Amino acid sequence: MIQLQALAERVRGSLFWVPMLFVAVASALAWLVLRLDVAFVDDLGRTPLLVSTTVDSARSLLSTIAGATITVAGIVFSVTVVSVQLASSQYSPRVLRNFLRDRFQQRVIGVVVATFTYCMFVLASIRLPEPDATVEAAPSLAVTVAIVLAVVSILAIVGFIDHSARSMQAGEIIERVTAETRSRIRSLYLPRDERRSPEPVSPSPPPLDAPKRVLRAWRSGWVQQISTDALLRVAPPGSYLRLDTRVGAYVIEDTPILTVWGHGELDDEPLHQGFVFGRSRTMQQDVAFGIRQLVDIGLRALSTGVNDPTTAHEVIEHLGSLLAELFQHDLPPRIHTDEEGRVLAIPDRPEHADHVDHALDQLRVAAAGQPAVLVDLLATIRSLDELLADLGLDHHRPQLRAHIRLIVEAVEFGSLAPADRHRVLAAVPSLRDGEGER
Repeated sequence: MIQLQALAERVRGSLFWVPMLFVAVASALAWLVLRLDVAFVDDLGRTPLLVSTTVDSARSLLSTIAGATITVAGIVFSVTVVSVQLASSQYSPRVLRNFLRDRFQQRVIGVVVATFTYCMFVLASIRLPEPDATVEAAPSLAVTVAIVLAVVSILAIVGFIDHSARSMQAGEIIERVTAETRSRIRSLYLPRDERRSPEPVSPSPPPLDAPKRVLRAWRSGWVQQISTDALLRVAPPGSYLRLDTRVGAYVIEDTPILTVWGHGELDDEPLHQGFVFGRSRTMQQDVAFGIRQLVDIGLRALSTGVNDPTTAHEVIEHLGSLLAELFQHDLPPRIHTDEEGRVLAIPDRPEHADHVDHALDQLRVAAAGQPAVLVDLLATIRSLDELLADLGLDHHRPQLRAHIRLIVEAVEFGSLAPADRHRVLAAVPSLRDGEGER
């Protein structure tokens, strides 16, 4: 199953497959329309909605449409490349995947190349009239469809320009990453159940008397997906499995990724089906990658070369919404079992605290000289702290208070002007209400 999901992800992230599908459909459409033109030539010739042309005018019209669309296709590809370069330099190289996965962009390219393909097939099928013919006839239905496709292509290009202009806005990029990450959280994690008992801190130890087998990475790459069900299914009954890697990690060839204790035959090949490695990191099972993209955008905004605190403010607000979503969901269990006594332990699973540190650590350091951004960070932490208090998750609140203390220390020992220092510190007491601190 995860192999099919990985294939679907690669297809969605490619600018080739959707246009290729459009080209195939255009080829089939050209064949069908030409057959209809031949079969119903008399009836179609009397239809007022169809364009009536001669062979020469049809050839000229189709040649013009084909030449214009292939030229526009080059412009579309150029705009796409420029957009990718700007996004990489202005925001983060990790947001490029969102541009490549943009369905609207892929469909526009598909419409343009499909129009060109259709015109070429129809143009190649037009024959000169017979010497004794009194009237030159051309496939009126095929030419009419070509004109319709040309109009659709023009509208698609206008929509593409509008879409490209909007998709390059910082808020649009941030919102797109946030929406995908939130969708991943809701699909991968279960909503928090207040009555659920706490998960054990550590699993039972593996059986020391059982044979030990180590599965090593057969190639280097990013761990994009891991199927716990597939790993449990292929292991012998009663086996104990321990994951030595995690989704979102980069593994080096021939390094351990899974250790198995158990009796019975076990080949490496079936275990390979439980892992998907790739050249790049994806968000299929990796919520932390969504947070990573937002943090990268914020860091780039706070860099001296860009110096855009407003974008950093938007990033902090969206990171706060994602952390709030995470706190309202239970993370996957560290221990997976089945009815035949198999146990799979995942010791390196990220906790809520890891996601908090991942979201706040680097931004907090980068914003040390930006009092307005520090105030935004404190406001976001305050909102999260209030949410945790409402949810009864007091065991998560010390992690947030630790970041408050680090911000205070950075301000007190930093180089901010006294007025800026006072402004930031003035936002701190409201966060310490009821904590037993000053």
